[in-house]
Amino acid sequence: MLFSELSLPHPLLTAVTDYGYRQLTPVQQQVLPLALAGHDLLVSAQTGSGKTAAFALPIIARLTVAEPLAANETPSATPKALILTPTRELAQQLATHFTAFALGSSLQICAVYGGVNFRPQRQRLQQGVDILIATPGRLFDHLSQDYLNLSQLQFLVLDEADRMLDMGFIKDIQRLHKWLPIKRQTMLFSATFPPAIRQLGQQLTQQPQWVELPHSATQGHIRQQVLLVPKQRKAELLAELVGKHNWQQTLVFVNTKDAASRLGQELSLDGISNQVFHGDLTQGARNRALAAFVDGQIRVLVATDVAARGLDIPALPRVINLELPPESDDYVHRIGRTGRAGMDGEAWSMVSPQELPQLQQLQQQLKLTLPQQTPVGYEATAPLPERYRSTAKVAATPRAKRAFPQRQRAKPARR
Repeated sequence: MLFSELSLPHPLLTAVTDYGYRQLTPVQQQVLPLALAGHDLLVSAQTGSGKTAAFALPIIARLTVAEPLAANETPSATPKALILTPTRELAQQLATHFTAFALGSSLQICAVYGGVNFRPQRQRLQQGVDILIATPGRLFDHLSQDYLNLSQLQFLVLDEADRMLDMGFIKDIQRLHKWLPIKRQTMLFSATFPPAIRQLGQQLTQQPQWVELPHSATQGHIRQQVLLVPKQRKAELLAELVGKHNWQQTLVFVNTKDAASRLGQELSLDGISNQVFHGDLTQGARNRALAAFVDGQIRVLVATDVAARGLDIPALPRVINLELPPESDDYVHRIGRTGRAGMDGEAWSMVSPQELPQLQQLQQQLKLTLPQQTPVGYEATAPLPERYRSTAKVAATPRAKRAFPQRQRAKPARR
């Protein structure tokens, strides 16, 4: 089905096609008609399925045909639509999409999130807002003041609801009831629906329509591969793959910020341009790292799971799990950064002998079998390269239990 076949206002349809959208994805085909008809929705769909347009377009379509401000009305912090999302990156990306879709309309769109100055956000809200995109923590910061008013809200969207559950936001969202009008349209989107999310959906919606899209680690156009490699040689193999295949854009996941920093240092020693991306960085640092990655200024972005659901990188060719995530859902979300919108992608996972039981458990939970191979030269019996021999004694001490042993930068050759 084509977007041109939908009953969308002409300016909105023009903005959508200019944005590059032509055919509806499966989630858009099911959600858009129901959302345009005003139904409350509970939608099970994973990231990269096109769900942003599925809720953004109906909201913009219905708000653009609503009555504009009367001559005697002044702008105020009284949004008509509220979209809650778990991370700052998602809030920024949603604001970008909404702004693009609403091009040519008079709708005022604002995103508020933590990690940045509070006062400019307050001033922006007081100038008037129609569509507010917010992370839960910063939303309640503004609600605790006396200028943000949700009494005129017509649309409530919870995006990545299961991620908000993981981050401990669900109780805060349940508190929203006292600020919300009874009559509104509510849409809840979640990759998974654990009991707490089902209960939240029942509390916030009235006679909701269920939309369930098949989702798993086998969905889409993602080629998955397991590389069996000793734990201490993972960074070495990563640098070799990036250099050998001339990879220009690779998103690498690790489990902790310390592992991200160590890997970033190792890649730099091997001459691979990179940046790290984790929750302890300032918002400005995260924005700069992401911009450098998207613009091609660096070849590798090393990220923790703060990025698993928070990044929408156009045409990202590959994702690498240098460490397996602790939960199978996190694996699905990580590899979902590639192979988006029907495009092809690759997902590589480096697994050491010690991690094989974790790999087996992940495969059982996801009901899949990942192809495995051992890269030549990285067999368990292969001798360690010279770079590791000087650190062998250090690596044997309890203090140095780490995946990426530190080494000295090679001295430049004399000319």
